Amino acid sequence: MKHNLIVFVVLGIVGYAIFLAAQMPASALLAAAQRAEPGKFDVREATGSAWRGNAKLTLHAPGGDVAIDRLEWRWRPARLLAGRMAFDVTAAAPGLEAAYEGARSLTRWEVRDAKARASAAAVVALAPWIAPWRPEGEVTFTSPRLESDGRELHGTVRVEWKGAAVALSDVKPLGSYRADIDMQGPGAGVSVTTLDGPLRVSGKGTLVPPGRVTFAGEARGEGAAAAALAPLLKLMGAPRADGAHTIDWRAP
Repeated sequence: MKHNLIVFVVLGIVGYAIFLAAQMPASALLAAAQRAEPGKFDVREATGSAWRGNAKLTLHAPGGDVAIDRLEWRWRPARLLAGRMAFDVTAAAPGLEAAYEGARSLTRWEVRDAKARASAAAVVALAPWIAPWRPEGEVTFTSPRLESDGRELHGTVRVEWKGAAVALSDVKPLGSYRADIDMQGPGAGVSVTTLDGPLRVSGKGTLVPPGRVTFAGEARGEGAAAAALAPLLKLMGAPRADGAHTIDWRAP
């Protein structure tokens, strides 16, 4: 009897907490997020509640401000059975669309089933070190699961760059490429392969936030565009006897 009473009391407290949160306006939720992440974003507009709402934000990214014209979230109550407070989230900005499930458990943050599509120009705001190349094309990001305890990030991300082009070459497009990123703590391993196109690139490297990058591999030109790729290949690395160019990049 005493045990049943405790269960009912706990359920009542949880239910009341959910009721109170449901009454919380979206603006209050975003204000709490701003306090948790000061200086990361500004709220331009917010409507709805903590459980279901939408907003317009300005993200302060490393390469400049990004205007998020639509951010929407919807609570997934069924995830409570697995001990996770989860939301479906979608976002859109000029040249960028994203969707994922974001969740919080007792010990970590999670992102599941993440999908994003962006123009290469929009990616520059998130990775300013590529700005001098003035990239073109479409970039997609997919990840089955990412998780963080607030200090380290674990999970995998696949990035595909289709119709790739850069200002340093008249060959357009150069091709399409895939990067598989394996995040294991403070850094990540990267493996790059070519999907198609005259510029063939392959290799492996590391990423260490916010901007340390290493990459070692090779690049070569193939087909009718091979001769036109020679100036770009010289910038990418030293030529080898077999016609490929050795890549050894380190930044900063």
